[in-house]
Amino acid sequence: MLYWMQGLAMRSRSNVALNFAIEQANRLRLPILVYQGLRHDYPWANDRHHTFIVESAVDLYHGFAARGIRYAFYLETATETARRGTAASPLIQLAGRAALVVTEFFPTFIIPRQLKRLREKIEAPVIAIDAATVVPLRCHTREYPAARSIRPVLMDALPHHLFPIPDPDPEIRRPIDLPFDELIGPDTGPVAIAGLVGACDIDHAVAPSPTIRGGERAARRRLAWFLEHGLPRYADDRGDPNVDATSRLSAHLHFGTVAIQDVLLAAQAAGPADQYAKFLDEAFVWRELAHNLTFLNPRHRTLDAVPPWARKELDDHGADPRPALYDDATLDQARTDNDLWNACQRSLLRDGEIHNYVRMLWGKSVLLWTADAAPARHDRG
Repeated sequence: MLYWMQGLAMRSRSNVALNFAIEQANRLRLPILVYQGLRHDYPWANDRHHTFIVESAVDLYHGFAARGIRYAFYLETATETARRGTAASPLIQLAGRAALVVTEFFPTFIIPRQLKRLREKIEAPVIAIDAATVVPLRCHTREYPAARSIRPVLMDALPHHLFPIPDPDPEIRRPIDLPFDELIGPDTGPVAIAGLVGACDIDHAVAPSPTIRGGERAARRRLAWFLEHGLPRYADDRGDPNVDATSRLSAHLHFGTVAIQDVLLAAQAAGPADQYAKFLDEAFVWRELAHNLTFLNPRHRTLDAVPPWARKELDDHGADPRPALYDDATLDQARTDNDLWNACQRSLLRDGEIHNYVRMLWGKSVLLWTADAAPARHDRG
């Protein structure tokens, strides 16, 4: 049984996709292998993303070992690519030996394309499980244009879907041969990680974040800090960039090093109720609204996904005079004439995050400095 971890649910527990794979392995009386590969050619591949993922992989070795589950991480370097030559990728080789392949479902980025290619190249069934949301995406029958329209739907569904995720144990444990040498292991430290990432054919101009570490342990530490210090004043202070009252779990939720269910349940238990209610709206309603858009709007990465009223505003003001037109380098390096915007951009450059409230100002300002909405959207990705 192969569980192909694509980097959307990088956790050894509270993982419904992994649970399904374990249940099927037990049913078929087979051992389970968790495989994760990190290539160099995904969009925006750089040292920051690679380092976070590799740090998370080190944690996963420990987490899976504690559960008696074999985890294997393949890092694609120039040396590894040359060694493999014309042989099939490790994923294809392992999937070709599997009775069933289970992976994560995600409706955007490179995930649908990767899933399609795997299904075309192997005979075994491939099943994708939604491990990113609380209310499964398949429960939605239509796209919702705003939080106010999806909020009652989500709140009605919440009691049926928000509960602790169990962690079933694998019953069959046998050695599994790998078609590659593992460069990452449970004892891989920061110096070794930096060297391995440096050997990858990626953008080395974007350095690892000095403040955000990858992995399940880092996610749990940040969640614990938020529950004690941020949540008690979340509703009142979350909009103040000078106060550390937000969860700052975005990177961990993005890569799935912590389950959103665990975050919400922990916040609910910690309270107070009014603070949790506000956090629930932000972390649950608005997050699931975004997933709903990517799932049901095939043009979600284009301007066609902009609601008609907002598109009319853009069109009506498309010819308005711009105070300045900045090129990509000026924006990327925070060299505009707006000190606040530059501070936001420097935060992004240094740490990889911007405070959630000022991020809105940061994003909207780009419209002032580009010819129209199309390059504003495309230039910023």
